[in-house]
Order: sequence, then C-alpha cells, then structure tokens
Amino acid sequence: MLKRILFIALFICASLSSFASKPRLDIDLDKIRFEVAQNPAEFKALMNRFVSGDTSLSLEQLAKIYFGYAFTYDYDPTDTYDNINQAYEQLDYNTTWLLCSEALKVNPVSLDLMVKALVAANNGTNERARRDLPALRNRFSMLSDLILATGRGTTPESPFKVICAEDIARIVNNVICVEEVTGQATVRDIDAIKVKLPTSSRQHILYFDNSIQKKFEREKTH
Repeated sequence: MLKRILFIALFICASLSSFASKPRLDIDLDKIRFEVAQNPAEFKALMNRFVSGDTSLSLEQLAKIYFGYAFTYDYDPTDTYDNINQAYEQLDYNTTWLLCSEALKVNPVSLDLMVKALVAANNGTNERARRDLPALRNRFSMLSDLILATGRGTTPESPFKVICAEDIARIVNNVICVEEVTGQATVRDIDAIKVKLPTSSRQHILYFDNSIQKKFEREKTH
C-alpha cells in the first residue's frame, strides 16, 4: 500500500509545479457541443492525439476533448466500474490494468481510471502497461491542468469545472493534494468542498461546477 501511495505522489507533483501561474480559460459549452456534433471526425482526431499523450495539445483543444466527451453517446458519469474497484482494492494490479485499459477505450478522459491504471502499471508486471506509462502520465497531467484553468476554485463565482464527481475527488486528493476533506455542501448548484491543506492550519473551501453530470442525471430519470 505504501508503494502505491508513493507512486501517486510522484506522478502528481509534476502537475502541481506551475499551479500558481496557470492561465484561466473560459469554457463555452454550447460552442463545444456544436463543434463536436458538427465535426465528429475532428473531435475523434483530437481524442486520438490525446490518447497518445500528445503534449502539444492546447488548452482550447483539451477543453474540446474533455468537455466534448460529455456530449457523446459514451458519456455516462454514473458508471461505477465495480470490477475495477474490486481488483484495485485487492492489489491485483495486472487485472486492474487490463480492466482499466478496456474502460479507458470507452471513457478516455476519466481521471479516476487513469490513476488506477497508472498505479497498476507501476506496481504490476505487464510490460505493455509499463510502455503505456508516459502517455497515461501526460493525459492525467494535461486534464488536471485544464480543469485547474477553468476557474480559481476559491469562490462559487469561479469554480473548477468538471464532467463527473470522480474527477472532483481526483483533483482534490491527487492534484491539490489536500490533507483531509472535512465537509461538503451545495451552494447554488456548485459543490463546495471544505478541506485542510498540508501547508495551512486553517480550513479552506474549494468550489466545483459539476452541472454537466447533474443535468445528465436529471434527464436520465425522465
């Protein structure tokens, strides 16, 4: 377990180095939805570049990849991946990696699947998994940078924008690296996460806009 935790810290530190100076990006979801629907071939080409770990992708292109995925038929933020979670908790890393690899073909932008695949690849014995490590690290880092660029995260008026609750958990725990989550509430449809940071003795609140998933769930029940 210690080895697993240490590895998570290692590949996450790279995405924290420029946190304070990250640029901000306005997200136009209607424009992204239109472009994905009108130019599926272009979206697929961008997604293929992302899956290969292409670090030349701009924030605008990453926004189209990440948020655009939410406007495809594959998007389902309610997927639980019980078989992956079971193998992961049992430290069955080879099985975890194989299952994550298949799941990432359907949902290539899941931060949670990427973390589990990275940990499994580092701790398992599958040579293909180890060859995939650099691309997976790049993918996680690029999407983390994108999400942190969507807002300041310190006020309800400038939240970080995500497409699923699991991405909130990964940003909070594996990118911002909080010491403890002490509470959670909803403020005008914005998720407010109360946390303690390792570098501060006082509590802080991080704000996330997960309205895409909430809209999906509302429409799914009707």
